[in-house]
Amino acid sequence: MHGLMIQLFGDARYFVQGGDWGHGIAAWAAHDRPDALLGIHINMMTVRAEDAAPTTDEEKSFAAKRAAIADWERAYFHEQETRPQTLGVAMADSPVGAAGWILEKFGKWADLPTTADGAPDIWSKFSEEELLTNIMLYIAPASFVTATWIYYGSRIEGSLMLPAGTRIQVPTGVAAFPDPVFLPPPRSFAEKTYNIVHWTDMPRGGHFAALEEPELMLADLRAFIATVSGARFGCFRDHGLTT
Repeated sequence: MHGLMIQLFGDARYFVQGGDWGHGIAAWAAHDRPDALLGIHINMMTVRAEDAAPTTDEEKSFAAKRAAIADWERAYFHEQETRPQTLGVAMADSPVGAAGWILEKFGKWADLPTTADGAPDIWSKFSEEELLTNIMLYIAPASFVTATWIYYGSRIEGSLMLPAGTRIQVPTGVAAFPDPVFLPPPRSFAEKTYNIVHWTDMPRGGHFAALEEPELMLADLRAFIATVSGARFGCFRDHGLTT
């Protein structure tokens, strides 16, 4: 990603925004190339320092809830990180199978009301066109196979954890959407790994925040950038400099 940014913008520093795998990219970019970044804005936080442990009652309650949810919800991850090719070939050969695999996640991970029988009301938030477009991005170019390998790669690299003792100094903003599966952590826990300068507890929106609540996401990203830019301008002003 850094190589791409250099190709596009030269040595200009930049912001990274990410959720899901994007938040991991943001975290590792901040870890590996802090001088290249102005800040990172994330709407998910599972990547943390290896030795960051819950200590307060609130943090311990959060960790217990997340572990209980993971026991039910993490099977997809384990399958893809250990047998990516088996799943990838099966899905590439079955549009219905790929649709079922993907739509189940939209139904479970989004912030949705339920129908009378208790099922997630997926059509209350997403249109058929939106979801079919998403599915076709995997079916048309047969990218389901390659998409599963990022899970295997993360297992081999150990990239779901930052090294013990890591403290991300890059200014970090968090949009804490009420993701029903990947619960947002308490701010105190996030601050054990990240330099949090902006935090918003969102009123609604789940895992697919940018698709579910684009206006809330964009407004929060702009607010974060304004906060960081204002702090930088104040620093330059204090030193008699301009930017």
